[in-house]
Amino acid sequence: MRRKTMPAVFGLLAAVCLTPLQARADAAAFAYVSPNYIVTAEPAGAHNFMVNIINFSDYVIVVQPQDFIYRGESGRFYIGQVFEREHKDTLGGAQRYNASSLLKERTFAGLKITGVFHEQDAIEELSVSIGARRFFMQPLEKNAFEQLVRKIQNLDLESPDSEAELAKANIQAMGRFKTSDGSPEWEKDWEGLLTEDGTNPPKILERPEIAITPAAKKARVYGKVRLVGIISKSGGIRDLRVSKGLGRGLDERAVEGVRNSWVFLPATKNGEVYETQIAIEVEFADPDKP
Repeated sequence: MRRKTMPAVFGLLAAVCLTPLQARADAAAFAYVSPNYIVTAEPAGAHNFMVNIINFSDYVIVVQPQDFIYRGESGRFYIGQVFEREHKDTLGGAQRYNASSLLKERTFAGLKITGVFHEQDAIEELSVSIGARRFFMQPLEKNAFEQLVRKIQNLDLESPDSEAELAKANIQAMGRFKTSDGSPEWEKDWEGLLTEDGTNPPKILERPEIAITPAAKKARVYGKVRLVGIISKSGGIRDLRVSKGLGRGLDERAVEGVRNSWVFLPATKNGEVYETQIAIEVEFADPDKP
C-alpha cells in the first residue's frame, strides 16, 4: 500500500504556538510540533495567513478561524475571521467563506485564514486553540522554516508510530501547549474581539477614502454619514441605506462608495458563516482642520 505522504505544496501557515520567548523580529513563520499535531503558520499577504495542520492523533478535531490568535508588539490581539475557500453550501450554491474545518484522524489540511490583521511583522505570541488545548507556536527564521517543511513532506501519515516517524525525519518537538482549567483566564485574550454570545462580528477589511462632493465642499459641509446594511455570507453588502445623512450629495456618495469599493468579511458563530446587520460611518473630514 502506498504511503500517504505530505503534498509538495506544504508551504503553509500553521497555528503553531510560541515558546515562552517572544517572537523575534526576523521570524518568517511559526510552527508547533508534537507526536499528535503539527501546525505551521506564515503571513500570506496583508489580510491572510496560510495555516497547515497535520492531525496525527486518533481523534477528529475541529478548527475555527477565530481560534487563531496572535499578540502584536503593541499588546493588541488579532484573530482570524473566516477560512477563504470556495465550497458549496447545503443547497449547492457557491460560497467563498466558511468558519470551521474538520480534520479526521491522520489527515492534513491546508487553510487560508482571512482577517483584519495588523502588526504581522511584529508578532510576539501566536497560538491556536483546538478543543480544550491552546497550542503556542515557536517563531522560525526563513531557512529553518523551509528545512522543517521539507522534512514534513516526507512524513507518512499512516504510520502507527508518529513519534518514531518524527524521529526518523529528524523533526524536533517545538512550541508548547496549555490545557483549559475552565477559568475566565482561558478566554481573556479574546475579550473585546468576540461578543458575549461568541459571535465574531462582521469586519470591514478595506475602506478606501470616499471623495467629498463639489457641492458639499463649496458649502463647507463636513461630518459623518451613517449607514446601515446587511453583510451577506459571501462578504457582499446589500439593503444599504442612510440612517443619518448630511445632504449636499454626500449621502448618495457614501452609499455608492461603500457599495462599490469597501470590502467586508461576514460574521461567524459556532462554526457557521451567517448574514448580519452592520452599522457604518463614512467620514467626510474638513481638509482645513488639523
